[in-house]
Amino acid sequence: MSETLVELLAQHARSKPHTPALRVKRLGVWQTTTWAALQEQVIHLAGGLLELGLAPGDVLAILGQNAPEWVMAELAAQTVGAMPMGIYADAMPEEVGYFIEFSQCAGIVLSDEEQLDKVLPHLDRLRFVLVWEEAGMSKYWSPKVRPFSAVLEQGRSERNRSAVEAAKAQLRPETIALLAPTSGTTARSKLAMLSHRQLIAGAKAGQDAIAIGGGEWVFSYLPLPWIGEQMLTVVRSLTDGTVVHFPEDMMTVREDVKEVQPDFYLAPARLWEDMAAIVRSRMEDADGLKKAVYRWGMGVLLECAQREFRREPIGFGLELARALAYPLVARPIRARLGLAACRIAATGGAPLGPEVFTFFRALGVDIRQVYGQSETAATSVAHLPGDTPPETVGKPLSHTQVRIAEDGEIQVKGAQVFSGYFKNEAATRESFTEDGWFRTGDAGFFNENGHLVLLGRLKEVGALADGTRFAPQFLENRLKYSPYIREAVVIGHGKPFVTALIELDPENTQNWARKRGIIFTTYQSLTANPQVYELIAQELRMACESLPEELRVRRFAILPKELHADDEEITRTRKVKRGTVEGRYAVLIAGLYDGSSLVRLTLPIKYLEGEGRLEAEVRIAEVGRSLPKEKVGA
Repeated sequence: MSETLVELLAQHARSKPHTPALRVKRLGVWQTTTWAALQEQVIHLAGGLLELGLAPGDVLAILGQNAPEWVMAELAAQTVGAMPMGIYADAMPEEVGYFIEFSQCAGIVLSDEEQLDKVLPHLDRLRFVLVWEEAGMSKYWSPKVRPFSAVLEQGRSERNRSAVEAAKAQLRPETIALLAPTSGTTARSKLAMLSHRQLIAGAKAGQDAIAIGGGEWVFSYLPLPWIGEQMLTVVRSLTDGTVVHFPEDMMTVREDVKEVQPDFYLAPARLWEDMAAIVRSRMEDADGLKKAVYRWGMGVLLECAQREFRREPIGFGLELARALAYPLVARPIRARLGLAACRIAATGGAPLGPEVFTFFRALGVDIRQVYGQSETAATSVAHLPGDTPPETVGKPLSHTQVRIAEDGEIQVKGAQVFSGYFKNEAATRESFTEDGWFRTGDAGFFNENGHLVLLGRLKEVGALADGTRFAPQFLENRLKYSPYIREAVVIGHGKPFVTALIELDPENTQNWARKRGIIFTTYQSLTANPQVYELIAQELRMACESLPEELRVRRFAILPKELHADDEEITRTRKVKRGTVEGRYAVLIAGLYDGSSLVRLTLPIKYLEGEGRLEAEVRIAEVGRSLPKEKVGA
């Protein structure tokens, strides 16, 4: 295998020049870019970027939704020895400003006017800005702000091509190829420096779990700054030769994925949870016959999946029932979700609860957990084919060592482990042990079969006041199996019992309320409704019934607003920032333990246009006790 991503691109362009590399839907039509065309466009763009002043070792920021132009810009930067750095498309202007200032990027490639507005206040820090959605942008064109297509054309000259070839000749496997933002659950995101060699090593390790032979269709819709999508859309496409599909717009993702029906599908835990919740919610609201068929069919499919996990025989009668249930129940659901042709699926970013994992295995989706971080090129542990116990995240991948430290921390060593944090030597030193192992900050243990069981962030694993071991993420995953709970923040460390802050799933809960004639006007009014509280109490009772008494949620409150990245309550990949949530909702958490039944809450909230304030009276309820039916105001 070639030793740099740029060499891999050239290899595909030589060996299969007319084979599709990228496809994007625009104005309702799928447009294709072949490997040869992609190679040419990357070389031309690299030439244009060199002429604009991008030099080896510089940083090139990229901001916008997933698109072929993002991939071209990234590969062009890598071709000349620069370091691409993705910024989340929904980042607030101050976040964009921070990354521009911190990285001291030479320039930025972005998608449209909305993203340009975030960059304009920082224009004096940049050598150039390129915009790839050019319609209606002529009023912005200047010596610094340029059309993407114009710079592409500018790079076609022989002089620029020679300069690109000279820059390519200087590339080495250890050249930094990517600045990958970390999740930032406990502090502002750092930038992990990953070389060509480390990214390719991550792809090779990933082949153990996700074997792709070339030509498979994949769908790129998750944010490209996230290392999981980065590995799929850019690195694995170059190492394995997949055909990457981009949606027309983020609003059309659900419909576009149904058209593509990819061979391989990646989603973080939250999206698998959302999909399972949507299916269960809609089936509960279906007519009598359809609901009856679904309940019977899913019962059969789930029983078969659970027996397979336990390596128990299914039996002739149950196998016959599954043969009937699959076309009646599983196949239509898979087609509606865009998974009809899915050969392998993966979940990463956070562990997926066993209930949701089993749900998709029951539907016939070969879903596998993958565990890693930005610092390990997203891959260190994964489920291997035919060995996918749902309560684990799998086994260490080839050429990867994983150990558990005395304090329970998961530590990793392998060729895919990063070079360090960009402009942060102190954090780099802290992230490695004295003998060179990367400290993940996660807690876990290996079970008797050599599978890694992930407990959550090491700092979050604790104990109740009576000493009972307590892992919040384990409980949260169980609660989020409910179609009416999008997010749960479980509290209990050092406390006498377990409590929870609940974020409703808006779509499913609103549909449930409308079907029952429950009157509400806003999300906040829905969260205050006594019948909604009784619904959530029932869901919590069911989720906790198999747990030891001391680990069951006793009291809970429904948050009056959705957790939002702009308020720094969650990351851009929807991981909860527990410290921030516990701080913002401290008065509510205190009420969970002091016997209060109603707490007045005042919260600052951020908008794109400025800041505001939310005020609400939040009900606190017992999980085992029904609420009175009087109307509760908000």
